[in-house]
Amino acid sequence: MTVRDDLLRLVPPPGGAETDVDWSQVEDALGVTLPGDYKWLVERYGPGSFNDFLYILQPSSPFHPTRLVESANRAAEILDELRESGVGIPYEVDELLPVGKTDNGDIVYWVTRPEDAPDSWTIVANGARNLKWPHFDGGIVEFLVAVLSGAHRVDVFPGDFIRDEPVFEGYPAPDARRRR
Repeated sequence: MTVRDDLLRLVPPPGGAETDVDWSQVEDALGVTLPGDYKWLVERYGPGSFNDFLYILQPSSPFHPTRLVESANRAAEILDELRESGVGIPYEVDELLPVGKTDNGDIVYWVTRPEDAPDSWTIVANGARNLKWPHFDGGIVEFLVAVLSGAHRVDVFPGDFIRDEPVFEGYPAPDARRRR
């Protein structure tokens, strides 16, 4: 059994959510190769939210704030501004690439070390209204399984985020919305 199987069992994806992505175009826009577990997650679940709170950024999304490339560009700007204003960030700005957001404005980042080994990237979260940077030593799918199962607590997320039966609620990708 793999961590992917664990996520499928814990939080089944919505039917018909499979998404095709031109990964080379996305990676060219970001300037990095993305982790395989993230690609699997996006292709399997598509755009939507876990427990009506946590959104995994998408290469294509009907909602601008959850688009990966745009979010990466904006996050870099914000992190640079914070660092220039004297806020302590325990990572170099170019080592952080956002992978998720919450309804509270918290950001979940990959720590992109080493850059040429994306499947070994780890996860860090940053609360919108605090200076905490809790680290998770695993990839995004492993992070989701640990957090949604309650095995790992992210102290910048509210306690009521965790549910006895976690859910994923998808919304249509832009192309699917146009075909209706």
